[in-house]
Amino acid sequence: MSVRLRSPWPFAVAGAGAAAIALVVASLMALFGAGIGCMGGGGTTAGRASVDTAAHEIPAARLHIYMEAGARFDISWPFLASIGVQECGPDGHCGVAPSGCAGAMEIAYVRGSECSPDPSVPTIWETFRVDGDGDGKASILDPADSIFTAARILRQDMGAPPAGGSYHGYYEAACHYYGACADGIVDYAHEVMARAVSFGFGHEANGPAEAPAPAGPSCEGGGIADGGGASAQAIVRIARGQLGTPEVPLGSNCTKYGPCEEWCALFVAWVWQRAGIAMAGGTAPYAYSGTIGEWAEAHGGRVLPPGATPSPGDAVLFGWGPRRSEHVAIVESVFGTEITTIDGNYGDRVSRVGPFLPALAVADGEPAPIYGYAEPPGLGTEGGGGGG
Repeated sequence: MSVRLRSPWPFAVAGAGAAAIALVVASLMALFGAGIGCMGGGGTTAGRASVDTAAHEIPAARLHIYMEAGARFDISWPFLASIGVQECGPDGHCGVAPSGCAGAMEIAYVRGSECSPDPSVPTIWETFRVDGDGDGKASILDPADSIFTAARILRQDMGAPPAGGSYHGYYEAACHYYGACADGIVDYAHEVMARAVSFGFGHEANGPAEAPAPAGPSCEGGGIADGGGASAQAIVRIARGQLGTPEVPLGSNCTKYGPCEEWCALFVAWVWQRAGIAMAGGTAPYAYSGTIGEWAEAHGGRVLPPGATPSPGDAVLFGWGPRRSEHVAIVESVFGTEITTIDGNYGDRVSRVGPFLPALAVADGEPAPIYGYAEPPGLGTEGGGGGG
């Protein structure tokens, strides 16, 4: 699609829209080598789970370009990759659009066009072009040149923070790239940032990881006997796979996660069980949201205070304590001081909430303040461990 942009440098159009994000994990170890999982001194399972999402959706060679461009221009590569997917798809080779934008990152290219209206002014491509692959020339139709050029523009002209910068700073850079944060066609900046988070925004140093352990045996019909396969990576992957799953019919509280009753805790128990955590009796015994934290603490896990830094896969507990609990969800991502959660029974379906500051959970739509985080048992140092 093509739109007229509203920035001084009309720049990009939304090529991919709100395409569904693939959530199946894949491995790039053969391409990048065994050491890439330890880039930057190691990282959390959460970062690896998110990065593996990018590794599945984006072809290996293209993903490598995003990482190299991110390193060269000190910009978040998951953010850069999300811009690229938004503009031209996961492995797009976009030509010159009728709007005058072109290449894998849809950069303003044709003078006097919709993307660059003043024919007397050099286009943003002419001003910032980069030879990304070292072949001695910069071609907008070369994905490496386009991606490296976009990284330079975002850092030097669009206000993108250095790698590790704030969510808000990158959100604003996405607005500048599109020429608006949103319009009648696309909620551009929110879509870019949601995808960037799923790609590992905030965990850039982890790189793609080895393929994860299996999710564990099914918990249908009475729980799991052996929780040895549990991992935070599996919890997040399974929870993501349920996004959008509704009650049937809407408003009935009837789901596959357990009895027809308020089901946020049933959802957490269902996901934990399928990730390999041994919770006996199916999901019904855990239907009350306050039970999740109490069960975790009684079976070798921990309940962290609300000021702690949680880990992906933890349960986030909303209310005023286990006897005044209102809601429970799964921590999907942690970056900086913000978290993203996956909530059962949020708008009658499984929904992603955030990113938000934990202290402002109610302002972001959660029903009550956070009173703690429950680390499931059996994950060791890989699965949990926020500080207090």
